[in-house]
Formats: sequence, structure tokens, C-alpha cells
Amino acid sequence: MQKRSDPKESKETSTQAIIDLLIMSPMQNKIRFVECGEDVIYDTLSSLIWQKRDVYQITGKWMNWVQSRDFIEHQNQSKACGYGDWRFPTSPEAKSLYNKANSNKDYMGQQAGLAPEFPQGFGFLCWTSEVRNKIQAVRFGYRKGAIMYDDIYRVSRGTTRLVRHVEKDFSF
Repeated sequence: MQKRSDPKESKETSTQAIIDLLIMSPMQNKIRFVECGEDVIYDTLSSLIWQKRDVYQITGKWMNWVQSRDFIEHQNQSKACGYGDWRFPTSPEAKSLYNKANSNKDYMGQQAGLAPEFPQGFGFLCWTSEVRNKIQAVRFGYRKGAIMYDDIYRVSRGTTRLVRHVEKDFSF
């Protein structure tokens, strides 16, 4: 007689497998993030290309969501890092760079869970593409790994990290 599996146990096992995949150790990050030149990093897990430095690190200025949007347009017009299709990350994309076990330091020298392949000194609050009611946008916090809504005109330590999809013919 075949033993029947407990559906609750199976669900817990698959949930844990997903958590294990998402919460990768820093050693696994070395395989996940590949430097592709001086200014970009390829994420092998999500097939995204990220600018290494965030907007604050590039400009030395804090920006609200609207200013960040305009900066992205400028980066696209000037073909920053050789590409013209940079954009805000979605909140899941921004969160995918976070791991509580990561050891990285933000602009204040505070511990933050951003993957260590990205240079220290970044802004810990990252604007994302999600906007609601035309006045609030999601920011992801790399210190605590949480999302929050904030006014799109609020500058308060505002930054973002530009991302783009990988083209089919991408190679490094």
C-alpha cells in the first residue's frame, strides 16, 4: 500500500524551496551577479542588466520620483553604458537584489542587504515603477527589505537603480 503524502507538508516543502531560491547566500551571489564592463552588472537569475551605481552615486543628488524619471530619460537619450532602454525597476526586481545576509553599506555607512557586487555608498531607499493615484510611488528599502509608498514629489533620500531587460543576442 502506497503512503499518501500530506498536502500541507508538500506545500510547506515547496514554499521552503522557493524561499531557499530567493534568499541566496552571498557566496551564491558571486555566481548570480556577473560584472559586464565597468558600469553594469548582469543578474543571471532574472536576466536583467543593472547599472552598478544608483542615481545618487552617479549625480551626488537626492531625487524625487519625477526627477528620477527625468534622469532616466536623459540616461536613455545619452545611451548611458551603451544602452537606451533604462527604466525604473519594479518593486519585485528591486527586492530581488536584497538579502538580509548580504554585507553592504549605504551612504551613511549603515548595514544594508543590497548585494555586495554593487558599490558601497548607495541610497538605501529605491524608487520603483509602481505609482498609485498619480501622487505616490513604491520605494524599496535596502536596510530592512521592506516596501513603502511615498509622495512622488518628496526628495527625502530619493534615488533609484536603473535596470533593463537583456536582449536575445546579449553576450558578455
